[in-house]
Amino acid sequence: MDKDVIDAIRAKEQLPDSMTDEEIASEYKGTYTAAWAAVSLDHKPLDQVMADTMAKVFPFMRKNK
Repeated sequence: MDKDVIDAIRAKEQLPDSMTDEEIASEYKGTYTAAWAAVSLDHKPLDQVMADTMAKVFPFMRKNK
């Protein structure tokens, strides 16, 4: 299990720092929480996807900051 996934699980489940990465990996291997953590690392929120798509389709509507 990747370190990023383990860190995401640790944050979501509010696990103590005293748990080692190996303990977390063995306990959460193959669970929904591990799958959620792996997907959430590479997934953009739907609002961001829609905004990026609209910016490509209608470039004149892009917000100027």
